[in-house]
Amino acid sequence: MNKDLSDYEMIAADFPFYVSINEVRHSFPAHRHDFLECSLVIAGEGHETINGIRHPMRRGTFTFLLPYQVHDIVTYSTTPIRLFNCMFAMELLVSSVKTGSPYLQALLTENQRPFFHLEGEELVQFEMLMHSLHNEYNQTTPFRNELLTLKLHEILMQFQRIRVSRQGMNTQEKAYLTGSGSIWPVIEYIHYHYRDDLSLSGLADHFRIPSTRLSIEIKKHAGINFLHLLHKIRIRHACSLLSATDMSILDIALEVGFSSYNVFGRLFREYKGITPTEYRLTNLHA
Repeated sequence: MNKDLSDYEMIAADFPFYVSINEVRHSFPAHRHDFLECSLVIAGEGHETINGIRHPMRRGTFTFLLPYQVHDIVTYSTTPIRLFNCMFAMELLVSSVKTGSPYLQALLTENQRPFFHLEGEELVQFEMLMHSLHNEYNQTTPFRNELLTLKLHEILMQFQRIRVSRQGMNTQEKAYLTGSGSIWPVIEYIHYHYRDDLSLSGLADHFRIPSTRLSIEIKKHAGINFLHLLHKIRIRHACSLLSATDMSILDIALEVGFSSYNVFGRLFREYKGITPTEYRLTNLHA
């Protein structure tokens, strides 16, 4: 099942972020979603399967999942697997790090190992970082969201440091950093430029990839075709603006990349099941 952050009632539309301590007593079925996710196991044992590749889970296993990766968890131990679990939207990364950041590009490449087992000082450090993130999330003090974003980046930067120090950078990853060798730069580009008048043929020309191949690769990695991916990203941003601002619905439609109010209204109902006005009335913050 494919889910986005708006499917989770506990996640605010204007700050798409959530962190919790969860338990998996037996198994968590295979699923995928259009947000990013990281987790740190603090107790229990089992395994996780990501895109068909299984790895063991125990205390100290840190996992970073990209959007659309199919994954599940199975518990081996008599006690549940307990883990910190953090879910967040792409915009929390791209809004606070410049587009060309090597850290961000390396973090988001699909051919890097998605997990590592931490021990000793590394494990102590990551447990402290995740506890700090979790504690901050449960606060209502000023600058909470800004601090959460900074803490999230610290965790992911430390994770990326470990990946580089342990596995180095292979030829595929070096190719990624120069803009080739992976379809992820295209999906990343869509997330950056979704307000623009994007088209599959325009993307194909920009990345010098045949349109047919590009369409197949986007569907393979995102689980949906290019147009549906673009619409979902735009609608998600519209939901944030509807719930957190007093912008007119027409202005919101234009802001997120739709050239027509009627098209925006039709697609919003198609994706969310209600009209933009109904969504605003239901979700507008007091």
